[in-house]
Amino acid sequence: MRTLIVSALLALGLPWSAFAQETRPPGSEFGFDVVYQLSQDITFDGGSKIDFSDDVGITLWWGYRFNEHLDLQGALDWSEVSYDATLQSAIAPGVQADVSGDIETFVPKLVLNYNILKGPLTPFLNAGIGWAFVDTNIPNSRVQVGCWWDPWWGYICTPYQSTRSFDDFTYQLGAGVRWDLNKSYSLRLLYEKHWIDYSEASSTPDFDQFRLGMTFMF
Repeated sequence: MRTLIVSALLALGLPWSAFAQETRPPGSEFGFDVVYQLSQDITFDGGSKIDFSDDVGITLWWGYRFNEHLDLQGALDWSEVSYDATLQSAIAPGVQADVSGDIETFVPKLVLNYNILKGPLTPFLNAGIGWAFVDTNIPNSRVQVGCWWDPWWGYICTPYQSTRSFDDFTYQLGAGVRWDLNKSYSLRLLYEKHWIDYSEASSTPDFDQFRLGMTFMF
């Protein structure tokens, strides 16, 4: 009986031991993160201010594992964050205007992750750089009318208005926990700090993000 029990325990332990030894072999992985960004206030040159609200975004990424510790990701962040702004007049110092809207941001980026432990449950650190493409949805021209031939409706004309857009360098640091459920799937929870070089901000703005993601390993 004792021999039977020991044999059964060894049999149950072998799959886990094999998985633990080969948790993250070299290979590709694909994943997504749900991103929760905390509110932030930013002051710009001339005294204008923007108060960004808490909001949710998403990230899609593809990565390559060099070994159990190191992997590199190419990712795309997307978010649409609500804001309230106070615009300071450039002519009359005491005159201000309050506006509200949504700012939409796309960020293609590269992220390097370092998993501290070899096992399926490991803390990790990351660092990344990217380029942020931002649409403020603030009109910067008069309303214009465009006309074209629609395949279903024929000749139609609709009004449109261009908005203020810009792009800037962005970089990040983060820390989190990764849990490899098996050889195909893993979960991760992390905190990241992001900086964007807004050229007209009085300092480099930073944003706090919490991420919950799932990974598909190949």
